[in-house]
Amino acid sequence: MPNAVANMQAVTERYGHAPRAFLVVPITGTFLVDLFNATAITFFIHALK
Repeated sequence: MPNAVANMQAVTERYGHAPRAFLVVPITGTFLVDLFNATAITFFIHALK
């Protein structure tokens, strides 16, 4: 999440303020990373049994 916020700040400095994007992009990215991590962890737990 901190990386997403830092990236959004950099984009905001270049292209201007977008309140909705500043909220939606980090939350969506965090959700997708969490989903991928859960899938990867489950895969490796089953693969290493």
